[in-house]
Amino acid sequence: MKVLFITRNFPPQKGGLERVAFHLYSYLKKDVEVVLLKWSGSRKLMFIVLPYFLIRAFWVLLTRRVNIVYLNEGFLSILGITLKPFKLPIVITIHGLDITYQNKLYQFIIPKCITRLDRVICISRATKRECIRRGIDEHKISVVPDGFRDEFYIDGDKKKLRRSFMEKHGLHVEDKKILLSVCRLIERKGIHWFVDKVIPILKNDCRDFIYLVVGDGPIREKIEDIISEQNLYNWIMLLGKVDDEKLKLLYNISDIFIMPNIPVEGDIEGFGVVMLEAASCKIPVVASNLEGIKDALLDGNIGILVPPLNIERFREEILNLCNDNNFRREYGEKARRLVFDNFEWGEITNKYLNIFREVM
Repeated sequence: MKVLFITRNFPPQKGGLERVAFHLYSYLKKDVEVVLLKWSGSRKLMFIVLPYFLIRAFWVLLTRRVNIVYLNEGFLSILGITLKPFKLPIVITIHGLDITYQNKLYQFIIPKCITRLDRVICISRATKRECIRRGIDEHKISVVPDGFRDEFYIDGDKKKLRRSFMEKHGLHVEDKKILLSVCRLIERKGIHWFVDKVIPILKNDCRDFIYLVVGDGPIREKIEDIISEQNLYNWIMLLGKVDDEKLKLLYNISDIFIMPNIPVEGDIEGFGVVMLEAASCKIPVVASNLEGIKDALLDGNIGILVPPLNIERFREEILNLCNDNNFRREYGEKARRLVFDNFEWGEITNKYLNIFREVM
């Protein structure tokens, strides 16, 4: 089998989609021959990217023997239609926003293009429902989650790791419970809501904690304003973007991972790989019971699911974990086992290969 793999989300760009594309490509090429066409520049240049991909894809298909074309996200379905004359099976993965993006022209074109492709892989049941809502044949759809690679866990003493973190980064966290979120700072991630509604009541019950937020984005200023207005500087720190080494250390010194997503029309959480990364480091996850988050947490087996926007439930679950070290440790160990059993990239890649063989 020879696969033409096309993606516009690939390292050195950083992000969840980029990490997923890189790992899927890396694992596929262990079993089959893969020709990679990638774009690692700005996503804002997507209409320049299409002609670039079109020219390169035509050249590959004219000069090399390829059995199947794989497109890594919904926007590339336009490219898939132009490659139809080669009479090769074309498979596409849909992540979430690439099917729900609220633009009339996008919604008029993209679902129609996806419908004409041979197989659609959705990363969660929520993404599948959005595809069906837009007229994509359910019989063409397979649900395959994103995968996980064990590259963050440090099997070491947490106190020593915390001291190392403090020495390197000057944050005094040795005696605090550490809550952690890792995400792009956009509306649906709910960080602004969590900071505004949950942290102020949580600090009344548990003063020895700090909430660390990794990531940047358009609502960072909004979050900073909330912190300032409510004088929450002692409990919240926005760390911005961090490199993988620092992120690895943060996962392993933290006590609870928070994913407080809120419903935003037209912008769904397709899955949530960061929750798998956190759980693999034995951190209990508390997250909104919303969209693809449910798939990533196996309907509450890997993490604790809380109704979105429910202030009291978030407070209650976080306090339970903060106050019971044994419960927190047992939950974290169970989560790590389940992540390995259900999301290891080797098994996920086999599911992709089986789908490729079916459509061939």
